[in-house]
Amino acid sequence: MDTFSWPVRVNSSEQLKVATIEAQFGEGYKQVSSKGIHDVSESWSLSCNGDRESLLAVRHFLINHVTRAFWWVNPWGEKKRYRVKSDAIRTRFLHGSLVEMGFTFEEAFSP
Repeated sequence: MDTFSWPVRVNSSEQLKVATIEAQFGEGYKQVSSKGIHDVSESWSLSCNGDRESLLAVRHFLINHVTRAFWWVNPWGEKKRYRVKSDAIRTRFLHGSLVEMGFTFEEAFSP
């Protein structure tokens, strides 16, 4: 399995999704339980920048890993499997050959 090893910008952000089943009863009582084996999943909004030539390899990796999982060490230091969110690859050409690329990783529980 491939590994994403390019440096990302410091302004990355995490979003956690906790899958639950809830039942609301009278008098304000609510019963909450986890839903499934992997009830917590994470996604990361990330970006990196550099010259156009160096980011071509990043772009190629991102496109090829929308449907295939890869390893990545998140900012918490945890090595997990992720996939690239299919509609979240964004490229901005800033000036000259300077490019900024944004993308989102979603935790993957199968290869």
